[in-house]
Amino acid sequence: MTLNICGNSHTRALRAGMQILEDSVAEEVVVFPLGTADNEAEPFSTIENGRVVLTNDRFRTKLQKNFGFSSFGPADRWGICLGTHNYRLMRSEAWLRAAPAWLGIPGLQPVPEAAFAQMVAADQRHIRAFFDQLLQTGVRPFVISAPWPVRSHPIMTETGVRPEIIKAIDVKSRALFAAWLAERGIELILPPKEAADEQGFLRPRFAKGGDDHYHGNPRYGRLMMKKVLESQRVAVAA
Repeated sequence: MTLNICGNSHTRALRAGMQILEDSVAEEVVVFPLGTADNEAEPFSTIENGRVVLTNDRFRTKLQKNFGFSSFGPADRWGICLGTHNYRLMRSEAWLRAAPAWLGIPGLQPVPEAAFAQMVAADQRHIRAFFDQLLQTGVRPFVISAPWPVRSHPIMTETGVRPEIIKAIDVKSRALFAAWLAERGIELILPPKEAADEQGFLRPRFAKGGDDHYHGNPRYGRLMMKKVLESQRVAVAA
């Protein structure tokens, strides 16, 4: 059975990594992005005739063009790269005045864990709705994480939000999403530990670089896809 992988723009690095690996992979693996993460900020899916369809025009067009599917069916094998793009939560100058309470940073307004969990749930509400719809229709996906945050992001380098705040937001958001997925029996595949530096940010050699402060490069994509394939018991030649 073909392994289909789709999702937000972080899927581009996965596709590039798969193109490097494809000659050494025995099974068919199809990887294509559907669109950028800003499309996750509004409803993008629904159930029609017992199958999940995409209501976002860009997502729907990309799904049909690249996979030949107009909906997600239970007979198909899906890896989804959605969620864990936590920059929507990070890129606020409010973090110059506030910090997650568990950091205990003097002089900054503490944001309690319960309040933060509500922020994460609100940010992810359409993504969570999509996964619940898949489960309701018999699709059992797994989820592929976005890369670790990039240390060069302007929210830190230009605005001045402290790196430990950004990292805390990312770690807690991933943990909350992972717990939500685990309650539903959905696996979340995190980036390889070797892709992170000592502070937990994406190592420069795995970042796309230039004006792109979000994405991994093909080297990262190859590393991540090897982990994905191993988790799905897809053999990769040495």
